[in-house]
Amino acid sequence: MQQITKNVFTETEIRGCNPSIVFTSEGAVFIDTAQWITNLLEMRNFALERGPIKYLINTESHIDHIFGNHWFAGESLVIGHENLKKSFWKIPPAFNQTTYDYSVDVIKRQDPEGLKYMPAEKDYIVNPPQIEFSDRMTLKVGDHTFELYYAPGHSDANIIVHVPEERVAFVGDTIFKDCQIWFHSMDPDALMKTLDFLATLDVDYIVPGHGPVCDKSAIYENKKFIYDWFSAVADGIAKGWTKEECVERINFADRCPVDIGQADAMDYIQTHNVMVAYDYVMGKLGK
Repeated sequence: MQQITKNVFTETEIRGCNPSIVFTSEGAVFIDTAQWITNLLEMRNFALERGPIKYLINTESHIDHIFGNHWFAGESLVIGHENLKKSFWKIPPAFNQTTYDYSVDVIKRQDPEGLKYMPAEKDYIVNPPQIEFSDRMTLKVGDHTFELYYAPGHSDANIIVHVPEERVAFVGDTIFKDCQIWFHSMDPDALMKTLDFLATLDVDYIVPGHGPVCDKSAIYENKKFIYDWFSAVADGIAKGWTKEECVERINFADRCPVDIGQADAMDYIQTHNVMVAYDYVMGKLGK
């Protein structure tokens, strides 16, 4: 794990999201959970050596952020946005697997030592949030403040967790640093508003959903990458290309890699990013 501040630790070197821990005077608060079981259990043990785990906050409902919720069931209260329940423990139909089978496949291929800890499907506890909020929530744990903000864009359940005492914000997939951005569930207008809001927070550190810890310059890097996608698709439409032709001819795979352990998703990302951008430019997104 990487230590960001005296009380904040994160893990950016594994497949999936960047699970993090904030240590307070009353116990630990987890932000998201690892998709590798061995790493997840190491993080849990690291936290428990210092005291109880008080809360788990999910920044979104995509599987790589909530996979490990099972291991906190009955121990820590889970917090998330009220929209999480609509898509919790689901993966896109294009993957052609149940969420459980998809998760087992990931563990078999990338964390085989963790397979022995994976419960049978009937014993797996999804463990969605017990505490929900709609727009904003303030959580006090010991001497730390957790400001939770609804931050839609990447999906309709994303949140930002700002810990002012540590000058850090955990932003989930609102930010991708030095890796491909996934558009598959994006609302572009909402995301741009969320990025503008993120720029107003007084922080030194941003823990993105994927990629290394960064500062606020990543906000503008993400904006540029998104604008480049939409500009390329708009240029294609202006040339008379159909959606299928745009998918065939527009590709940013050489721009940067997919985050760790997800190289096999590159074609999916390129295809669906173009499709989302095309529908948005044509005024058809969400219709």
